[in-house]
Amino acid sequence: MKTIIIICCTLTLFSCAQPPKPLQGDFIDMTPKNYIQNPIADLKIRWTGFVVDVENQKDYSCLIIIGKLADAYAKPSRQYRMDTGRFIACKPQFLDPASIKNKPVTVIGHVKKVVTKNINNHPYSHPLIDAETIYVW
Repeated sequence: MKTIIIICCTLTLFSCAQPPKPLQGDFIDMTPKNYIQNPIADLKIRWTGFVVDVENQKDYSCLIIIGKLADAYAKPSRQYRMDTGRFIACKPQFLDPASIKNKPVTVIGHVKKVVTKNINNHPYSHPLIDAETIYVW
């Protein structure tokens, strides 16, 4: 009987899983790869992944992120490790590469356009996000 109660309580807890407050909301289920194939002007997104590079300019910083599938908390899923495509999230503040590189992040913002950047010598299209929220896990 005790085991059944524990299992029921655990299932109830997991069924109520939600993202942290700054990441809650309704968003279209579209990956960066899907966006490149079907761009929608000024689409509001919530994408997650791992920071692979940080580019700092005078007035803003941009994170280059390898997109991943999100779990119930809007965090990069540990269960599903499939890449969803790279994207760039920019914010008008300094983001220290030493504290954010290789970290999991979730980004909320509007996609402004698709830009092409080289990965080594290979051109790769990235949706460019005007980030409202960059949540570092």
